[in-house]
Amino acid sequence: MRIKSLRILFAAIAAMVFVATPALAEEAPVGGGRVMAVSLEAVVTDVDYETRQLSLRGPQGNIITLTAGDHIERLEDIAVGDSIVTTYIASLEVELREPTEEEIANPWVELDGAATAPTDSDPGAIIGRTIRAVCTIEGLNRVIGTVTILDPRGKYHVIGDVEPEKMAGVTLGTTVVVVYSEAMAITLDKQLAAE
Repeated sequence: MRIKSLRILFAAIAAMVFVATPALAEEAPVGGGRVMAVSLEAVVTDVDYETRQLSLRGPQGNIITLTAGDHIERLEDIAVGDSIVTTYIASLEVELREPTEEEIANPWVELDGAATAPTDSDPGAIIGRTIRAVCTIEGLNRVIGTVTILDPRGKYHVIGDVEPEKMAGVTLGTTVVVVYSEAMAITLDKQLAAE
């Protein structure tokens, strides 16, 4: 439950700035996969400790108000003027191969993890997950470079910007093993008091 709550809070913060500043995202190929990293900063404009509401201003001036759940510890350490820095990293690796016996027996494996900063440092947290799934290719569009896969839970996913050479020899119904990882870290950069 704590991981899900942290993920919701981080997603809300990220959504505020991702929508406003798509240029912050960088995607780079790594080996046979892809990695995307986004870093953003929002300034705390208001904190209501009773209602646990925080107002944050993104780099484009857009403001979002969030309610920090009870799982968010040390809310009292956050003050107006502080910066909250969020970094999101995602990677996707697709292997065009037959799955192993273990992968067939467990076609969807998800590992979650989370940690918070120690009490003797500024507040911060990190969450992450890795999913390994045995999927089938259900659609190929070589003209626009998309591949549609079906995961073992019955959900479809579209992968875009696939190079034509990676689709060579691939047919509908082909089995692929997909490994998707994502992590998000959030840190508080305290505003130093004026002397």
